[in-house]
Amino acid sequence: MKKRFILRFAVAMGAAALAIGTNMSISKAQAASESSVTVNLPDDYKEEISFVKEDIPHVIWYKGSKPSNKPTVMKNSSASSGGDQTVATGNINKDKVPNFITKKSTIKFDVTENDKSYKLQTKKVTLKVNKKKGSIEFYKRGEKKPIFTQNAPFIEDSNVVTSLKVTNDAAKYFGGGMQNGSYDHTGNVIKIENLNDWLDRGVSSPTPFVWSNVGFGVLNNTYTKGQYDFQDPTNVIFSFLDSKADNYYIIASKPQKILKSYFSLTGKPLLLPKFAWYPAHLNAYNRDTWIEVTADSAGARKFEDGKYYKEYQPINPKSFNVNRPDKIKVNGEYFVPSIRRGTGEVTFVKDSAGNYHTRKESLNGEKDNYQFSARQIIDRYKKNNTPLGWFLPNDGYGAGYGQTKSLDKNIDNLREFSEFAAKNGVKTGLWTQENLHPKNPKKPKADERDFKKEVQKAHVAAIKTDVAWVGDGYQAGIGALRDAAHYMVKYGNNERPFALTVDGWAGTQKYGAVWTGDQTGGTWENIGYQIPTYIGSSLSGLSNVGADIDGIYEGGKPIIQTRDLQWKSFTPIQLNMDGWGSENKTPFTFGGRYADINRFYLKLKSQLLPYMYSAAYRNTFEGIPLLKPVVYNSDLKIAKRPDLTHEFLIGDDILVAPIYKDTQVDVNGNDVRHNIYLPGKSTTWIDYFTGKEYAGNQVVNHFAAPLWKTPVFIRKGAIIPENNPNNNPSEIDQTTQYVNIYPDKKSSSTVVYDDDGVSEDYLKDDYVKTKIDSSQESGSTVINISKTKGNFEGFVPNKKTVIRLKINQAPKKVLVNGKELAASSYKFEAKHQIQTFSNDRELSNIFDGSWLTINIPIRNVKTTELKVEVVQ
Repeated sequence: MKKRFILRFAVAMGAAALAIGTNMSISKAQAASESSVTVNLPDDYKEEISFVKEDIPHVIWYKGSKPSNKPTVMKNSSASSGGDQTVATGNINKDKVPNFITKKSTIKFDVTENDKSYKLQTKKVTLKVNKKKGSIEFYKRGEKKPIFTQNAPFIEDSNVVTSLKVTNDAAKYFGGGMQNGSYDHTGNVIKIENLNDWLDRGVSSPTPFVWSNVGFGVLNNTYTKGQYDFQDPTNVIFSFLDSKADNYYIIASKPQKILKSYFSLTGKPLLLPKFAWYPAHLNAYNRDTWIEVTADSAGARKFEDGKYYKEYQPINPKSFNVNRPDKIKVNGEYFVPSIRRGTGEVTFVKDSAGNYHTRKESLNGEKDNYQFSARQIIDRYKKNNTPLGWFLPNDGYGAGYGQTKSLDKNIDNLREFSEFAAKNGVKTGLWTQENLHPKNPKKPKADERDFKKEVQKAHVAAIKTDVAWVGDGYQAGIGALRDAAHYMVKYGNNERPFALTVDGWAGTQKYGAVWTGDQTGGTWENIGYQIPTYIGSSLSGLSNVGADIDGIYEGGKPIIQTRDLQWKSFTPIQLNMDGWGSENKTPFTFGGRYADINRFYLKLKSQLLPYMYSAAYRNTFEGIPLLKPVVYNSDLKIAKRPDLTHEFLIGDDILVAPIYKDTQVDVNGNDVRHNIYLPGKSTTWIDYFTGKEYAGNQVVNHFAAPLWKTPVFIRKGAIIPENNPNNNPSEIDQTTQYVNIYPDKKSSSTVVYDDDGVSEDYLKDDYVKTKIDSSQESGSTVINISKTKGNFEGFVPNKKTVIRLKINQAPKKVLVNGKELAASSYKFEAKHQIQTFSNDRELSNIFDGSWLTINIPIRNVKTTELKVEVVQ
């Protein structure tokens, strides 16, 4: 049986004694090794100190008997509705309390004492427990100055309050989850509370985890609401509605090490399946009825038959539409307009007998209503040559996914749709408004859910947890994700369990992605505060982040919709949340050049997937955030520069500065962007769309941004792996290895990661990695592509290689593994035209400078290295 050290504080006398279980004492010079110590404080309070890793001390402050290891839950955890009547109406089980901290084991550490303190040491960290005050100083081992001192916690207004005295007054603070409109919390107070508030300064997915650039992070093991107060960077105060302080401290010098340790406690982020990187389309296709109207009617939509229709919902308490205005009666049934906002005059088209012309939606067009079906939407994406990766054809709220009187037959209907979608390279997901299973499994109702069969028989590959189900947040939200993941893993044919959620918490990252909630489109403000929201979410360990393109509500402004889609094409999740806005929410709603520009950016994202996927791998396994501030680097040099909240890096080499406001926009959407900070005194940045070079460590103003162009820069020296442009993962050319290189005087290197993009086999090391190096030597550019290491099912080792090299003049010759390559196998273009998939005059005349393209014949990438020398 393990012994526990007990440090007994005689606070009044200023003295203490140390014993090991029995009355045996330890001299000052002698070290003892154990797995925990307990500090006795006045009034029966105690602090238990242990280490789960050499750089992760765990401090629990409590009164009386030691509490459970489980996180505390609030007695009254009623959800804040944020004004949404649907929130937390799905009857979720809040009694389950899953542990979100999965690592509980401890390691041994050394304990010594002197007159003033007890010293607890691992190889990496030293803690000094003050004998008089009960405070704890935290040091990196070997350093003389503490990083911070934790004062003894206390209870105030039913909250447990902990304060940290931080020694470095340059400390900055990050984390806290998805804090809308903010990522650098220095000088502010942030709420760790489930608010269901999706607007600027709201909280979409809180996490009780923060970290500082001075080398530490804090994770609080609680399901209670609280806050972090960073108003004084040297005196951090955090409080939670809890009776104990259960604090894990991560001591590390680099942010990725802090985040990697955080993931070791709460779970590695899911590496998103490849389909999730493509746009999703979401709507309900099994509930509403379309009624023919005149073209000038409010909410009229033109369909393939050339006629105009308006969408109506049958009145149903499950749809939360009983009190919606503009009720009409059609064929004995009452309906209301499906669009929440924007009503107006409607003229119905009737036959000679006065009957309405109506068609009910469906998934498969099984009611002679194909143009109102979910299948038709997939056809529209194909017709518009627009990427689409996944499709959610229901939203709960009375929609379901079949129109029979049998749940099993409705599941068959869902299966038929999933199979149709799969033939078109698209995965199927479902919204989740309420219970995953029938109340009575032996007698299920037709409008209930059976998630096991949905996954096993209908091939559901994704789940979106709506606020009606997870709106309670905290333990209920994590429990819902855990339950969904369980069924997807067990019955999903080894596919990755992918969930999209709001109201997250620490640990959410291992189940999928978070989105920013239900927001209103058609406003610049919506773009403006989402950019720092994404950055802050990523710095909190929630890098799998996304939002509705142009919001779920309103919209109708094509310039803003296009600008929103552009920057989100450099982020993981893009959602076309259709059915609630003033216009359809698709990339091609506004047609013409708007649709062309949107297609161009979505195709570009499909090209860049290998780069983004490799960066996502590093986030999952190395703790390097996928999205980060432009001045972030491995040495924690995060500083303030002009307007850093409205630009970001994805990976290390692509900088995006979105158009997020009307600076001097003209009627065609052309604008300029000011305050673009390009970091790095010795770094050069290249305009992705023109090839123009810009020196780092400067602010760029008056940057021309015609409607087609969002400012995007590539770090000179970057090695960018690519795909062929495509519309979904099934169209990726597996027989060609593509790489773009922007050579610099300094040598550069990257590792390209790949796996099957679908299964969980990557967790069993079923993946491949390819190291690529670039350098300039004596007037030549040398590229080394190492042998690909590893394997996964379906990997194609025999590949062509296409290298695109950003150089200014044609080469004298090109050598491949020492042999001169035929001139017909490479091509230099002084003015290279970007493929935009458009006949628009402006879009078809975009040139990104001079490039050399080298085509290398098929080789086995696992057995053959490549050394390519471009002699100039």
